[in-house]
Amino acid sequence: MACKVKLNRHGRLAFRIYFQGREFWQGTSWRDTPTNRLKAEGKAVEMTEQIKAGTFNYLKWFPKGNKAHEFGAPEIKPAEVLTLRSYYDEWIKEKTPPLVRKSRARNYRSHFSVHILPFHGDVRLSDYGVTHIRDLRLHLIEEKKISLKSAKNVIGASLKALFRDARAFGKIDKNPFLDLPREWWPRVVTAEPDPFTEAERDKITEYFFKKYWQSWPQGFVFVYALFWGGQRPSELTARRWRDIDVSTGMLSITTSRTEGEEGAPKTANSRRSIQLLRPVVEYLAQIKPLRAQPDDYIFTDQRGEPINQWKFSEQFQGALTALKIRHRDFYHTRHTFISVMLTHGENPKRIAEYVGNSPEVIYRNYGKWLGDTSGFGNAALLAAKPKPLPKPFAGSTAGFEQFPLVGLVRGAGFEPARRFRH
Repeated sequence: MACKVKLNRHGRLAFRIYFQGREFWQGTSWRDTPTNRLKAEGKAVEMTEQIKAGTFNYLKWFPKGNKAHEFGAPEIKPAEVLTLRSYYDEWIKEKTPPLVRKSRARNYRSHFSVHILPFHGDVRLSDYGVTHIRDLRLHLIEEKKISLKSAKNVIGASLKALFRDARAFGKIDKNPFLDLPREWWPRVVTAEPDPFTEAERDKITEYFFKKYWQSWPQGFVFVYALFWGGQRPSELTARRWRDIDVSTGMLSITTSRTEGEEGAPKTANSRRSIQLLRPVVEYLAQIKPLRAQPDDYIFTDQRGEPINQWKFSEQFQGALTALKIRHRDFYHTRHTFISVMLTHGENPKRIAEYVGNSPEVIYRNYGKWLGDTSGFGNAALLAAKPKPLPKPFAGSTAGFEQFPLVGLVRGAGFEPARRFRH
């Protein structure tokens, strides 16, 4: 490390400096005269001593030198304030397939750009708390007039996901969602299952058979399999020929397909293998192409693409109109299968395993279809065949004080003795 005097290409004296592993030139306006060279050599010796001692200060020697910007004190910038908006811009970059589903990424962008950022985008991320969450909920429901379910998706899904990740990556010390009370959201009243009757089911499947069996058999079998298998439409549209063994009727359900992309099924219980009913298997065997490949989709549209359940729903509604059947969502094919199986005495636990639910869901949502529908208790009465029927006590009205009456009460056996007075 040293400093030497050299002559540059303009005929002026210059310093060639070796400092901190670097080599660079610093020119002067001095001509190469004996006096100027002596002065320059003296300065070079002094700078060399300082470089070796570690006390060299470039700016002191050359305050306007060509390297002043490199040796100057770093510009002190105010600390960056991380707002909800600025962190979102960073966070959303990673929310792309295959890290998240395309539909989920789209929901994130929509929820933040339309609802969250216009209202709270400039709030410091570290300051965001329960009060802000509450204010956002009121804003969405009372001012923007969106449904409670939609507001819950905006806040409880998208915003909560951002703060979950912010806490995980050390952007904030505490996730504000952990301070919310457990019953913070009102219970959302969901509509009860509204299945088709068995007669309606048969009319619908017959309609699709007559309309599509010759030109598009996959469309008919798709409807038939839903009514007689209880799968979610998203589960059935994702099935490929490798998932079905037509010799045994076993169907493996490990994925679902929504909005053109495949992912995990809805719940852990949804991953299952089931034995399809024989008519469904026979129809599948008939529509299987001669040279079907394992990865080919089973249920395709008229162009050979996987069935889009949302577009197919339009055809389904058209069938209901033609048949003059009350319109219900396409998903009610699943409700129909479950209710029919319960009505005909199938084991609820077995049904739950078959359709990918828990037994609790079956009992809670479909309990009214359990067993015989001709009237509560009739089957048990017929099985007991009580003959002769019990008759009221046929004693004298005299002496009630001496002889207590024992009466039958509804649903509780015999009631305690009571004394009656005239």
